[in-house]
Amino acid sequence: MQKTFYGGRLALVGGGDQGSPPPWADQRVFVFQMPTSFFKGGRHPSKFRHRGIGRIWMPEEAPCGGEISQHVCPPETTDEAFCLDSSLPCYQTPPSYDQSEPLECSDVTSTGLTVTWPAWDETVDHGHGPIVEYRIQIKGPGEEEFTEIPKGRQLSHQFTGLRENVNYKFRISVIRDHPFGEGTPSNKQTCMTSGAPLFANPTPLEFEDVTSSGVTVTWSAWDPILDTGTGPVTSYMILYREEGQRQWKRKETDSPYVRLTDLTEDTEYEVAIRLKTNQAEYAEKSTIQIVTTILAEPPSFADPEPLEFRDITSSSVTVSWPDWDPSVDLGTGPVNSYKIYYRQEGNREWKTEKTSETSVVLTELTDGTAYEVAISLQDRNGDYTDKNVPQIVTTACEDLVITDLEYTSSSKRAGYASATVTWSVEGVTDSCRVLSQRLSFQLSDVLECGGLPTTEDATPRLVDVEDGVARTKTVRSLRANSLYNLILRLNTQTRTYEKSIQTIQTATSSKSSRYNSVACTKMRTHGPPILIVSRGKWFSGLGLLILTEFIV
Repeated sequence: MQKTFYGGRLALVGGGDQGSPPPWADQRVFVFQMPTSFFKGGRHPSKFRHRGIGRIWMPEEAPCGGEISQHVCPPETTDEAFCLDSSLPCYQTPPSYDQSEPLECSDVTSTGLTVTWPAWDETVDHGHGPIVEYRIQIKGPGEEEFTEIPKGRQLSHQFTGLRENVNYKFRISVIRDHPFGEGTPSNKQTCMTSGAPLFANPTPLEFEDVTSSGVTVTWSAWDPILDTGTGPVTSYMILYREEGQRQWKRKETDSPYVRLTDLTEDTEYEVAIRLKTNQAEYAEKSTIQIVTTILAEPPSFADPEPLEFRDITSSSVTVSWPDWDPSVDLGTGPVNSYKIYYRQEGNREWKTEKTSETSVVLTELTDGTAYEVAISLQDRNGDYTDKNVPQIVTTACEDLVITDLEYTSSSKRAGYASATVTWSVEGVTDSCRVLSQRLSFQLSDVLECGGLPTTEDATPRLVDVEDGVARTKTVRSLRANSLYNLILRLNTQTRTYEKSIQTIQTATSSKSSRYNSVACTKMRTHGPPILIVSRGKWFSGLGLLILTEFIV
């Protein structure tokens, strides 16, 4: 069994004192093989006829560079000395850098950095080559030994997974292809990882749209020019809690704002922000800032009269309203339910109806009666707010009827007539009383003209009867000997009652009849119409009124 042993600088027999080897011995290193029996020191001869390690003879012209050659042993070889037949490569100094600090650090982040070094140069650096490998070494705080990373012939290494804001020590050694090929490591150099990205502004957060249950938190985007640490920042985390509590709540976002919605009214909250890097780790939170939610106001409609009434009968009414809208109405929502209050005007007791819809039908009402109606909203705590200012609605009068609509007509002036209209109303009570009355006369035909002349205005003539109790009205200055449509309208608190006579005929006199006959006569010539009226006088004994109408 053979073993390989590496020797160092040797003192040669006969070359001087053993403590002072000849100068050329410092240039040799011996690599030789010998049987295990050399270590036994016994009586078993080896192939070198030697029973133990004694003196080694080496010719002065020993080969160098690892060549294999046969050496001639000197004649003074004895049993206590032998001749070595092996490779005798030259001893050359291991390579190392001439620079005291050959390392450079770059791309420094909170969790890593890159270390680079120059290629070993035999013309300026120490030792001998050629170089086959570089080995970078690192040692962190509290570590006793350097950790070595072989890099082959690469000239840089990127370290990851480091701790932020920590000093690390680095050094490098250069390796050649030789059993004694590792040179002395370089001097130690220190590089520090950067801190995690943080806002330089100690109070980077701003609070907007503060309500009793929420707040919008905004901030500026992290800027590597203005802020501290190393980015890029890929997302943000907002931390918040009630002041005095230990547990934080969290919300993550890629945007520079977030809405917190699960807050308690009239409460102080601590809020901070953390930044996330592309290493998927969050930095330390920023300085804590304080925001206080407002005291919640109960929800209410901004419109002071949100109720509308429709489908009014003598015993029921439909009440409707819009959805409560937080963007236009008052207070704090959400609103999930509504309560309608109603009572007869002047009463103290309210009746109520609850619904989640936006309308309700009130029934079992008294006809012709005014009711106060109000609404309240259910807030987020499940409580109903105070009702709004009541609005008034009056039920219809069930038995109100217009009867005996009649007219008479007379004519005292040529071309004109009057009409006296009378009527009766049944079912009038204190609650079902008539508030206003109106007559409408619309001219439909002038009998002696064979229809309605083009010069006549057919717009209905409206005549109000001021006294709601009066049931008669005389209307003057109507067209004589003509047909009119007559309509009577009565207004109560809840509705309008209407009755009509399709056709009434106004009276005429003899003078009126002759006047109308002449007035309807028309003469036409070429050109645009020009009306020239010449009034004559009554000729005695003839009873003639001469009217002339020229249409040129």
